[in-house]
Amino acid sequence: MLTSYLNFRFDVHGKPINGFCMRIQDDFHETYAVIVDGYRSFCVWLDATSTWRFSKHTSLEPSALEQIISRITSTELPKK
Repeated sequence: MLTSYLNFRFDVHGKPINGFCMRIQDDFHETYAVIVDGYRSFCVWLDATSTWRFSKHTSLEPSALEQIISRITSTELPKK
């Protein structure tokens, strides 16, 4: 079930990054589906060691990925 959404818009090296992420149901991790204009969707999650992980085939630049994760962690999305 989807529970929370976060829209984002920022620039990385002069290229606009637009999209949103949404919390998804996961019994084991804090997990988000991420949808970015012009890229395939992917997931990010906080693992048992409190490290943010992302889908293996994520094609987004690392600096853009870091900004998305930073926005997730700085925004208090309501928990179930």
